[in-house]
Amino acid sequence: MNSLRKLPLHQYHLSKSAKMSPFAGWQMPIAYGSSIEENKQTRSTASLFDVSHMGEIQVSGKDALNFLNYAFTNDMSGCRVGRAIYSPLCLETGGTVDDVILYRRAEDDFLLCVNASNVCKDFDYLKKQGKEFNCSIVDCSDYYGQIAIQGPKSGEIVKDLFSDEVFSLKKMSFMEVEMFGAEALIATTGYTGEDGYEIYLPSRSLSEFMDLLEPALSSGRMGWAGLAARDSLRLEAGYPLYGNELSSEISPIQAGLSWSVDLKKSSFLGKDSLLLEKEGEIPGKVFHYQVDDRKIPRSGAHLRFKDQIAGEVLSGGFSPLTQTPIGSAFVKCEFFSNLNQGEWFAEVRGQAVPIEFGKPVLRKRG
Repeated sequence: MNSLRKLPLHQYHLSKSAKMSPFAGWQMPIAYGSSIEENKQTRSTASLFDVSHMGEIQVSGKDALNFLNYAFTNDMSGCRVGRAIYSPLCLETGGTVDDVILYRRAEDDFLLCVNASNVCKDFDYLKKQGKEFNCSIVDCSDYYGQIAIQGPKSGEIVKDLFSDEVFSLKKMSFMEVEMFGAEALIATTGYTGEDGYEIYLPSRSLSEFMDLLEPALSSGRMGWAGLAARDSLRLEAGYPLYGNELSSEISPIQAGLSWSVDLKKSSFLGKDSLLLEKEGEIPGKVFHYQVDDRKIPRSGAHLRFKDQIAGEVLSGGFSPLTQTPIGSAFVKCEFFSNLNQGEWFAEVRGQAVPIEFGKPVLRKRG
């Protein structure tokens, strides 16, 4: 059995009383205290997340744009230099290989942020699909570390660290600055539903970066948050987690991500299958729900409409925003017309727990 990888700041996190747990082949900080308080902290002020487990792949060269437009579902040509774009990467069947953020650093140079559990799979798939294109595909995951600063006060902290120019970046934008003798990429992207920044820099520079952040941490302007809070934050915002709301069996159309699939493009991987789904040939879709109970349905639990199995739970957790359990579920197509009729239940340890479908809770407040 392969041993778990450790983050470059592993010992640092232990010194901050982080509870560590396995995730995607890594030992990751799950929480530094109460994950509920870390969620609330992110919504009210700012939190710091070490997401250096995420992978990075560089695609560059003459055919980089054409290749990425072929490989990914979204339209890369609409992404200007200095901007980021979200896109699924699909199989020919329409199933999802991964969902990725792509940063366009130059006309022919893109940096891809991929999910930690999918780095090798994504890299091999891209290399295979890119054989006929004149571009370089390089896995540079070991080079980069990534720190996310998320929350309504994150801009003030970043402004103190960098410049007014960084502070004024629009959403889904980035710029590169020199830090510690190397280039750092500072992007207005995130996974919490709040304003925030993700900072990519060489792993060797992470300790020095922590020194810059220490005044904001020690003063209480922000605090550390772990994966448990990150998961509740993304679920409140309705963001998918690969392996749950997206998988080789669940397409972007089924996941409710049609906005990231540009069917007007002449050709891309999975287009024919996704077009059929868009036209109605779909086995089911992902929907979000809130629980009318204190019990939390977990991934894999049966979903029932009256006495019929109508799907299964994909993600489940507790929302500090609503003080109730929330979740996502895959609902079979034959039950779509019943979604607003009530009498929906999720199974929790043999008990039927009432649920109600609706928008993700953060969007309700928006």
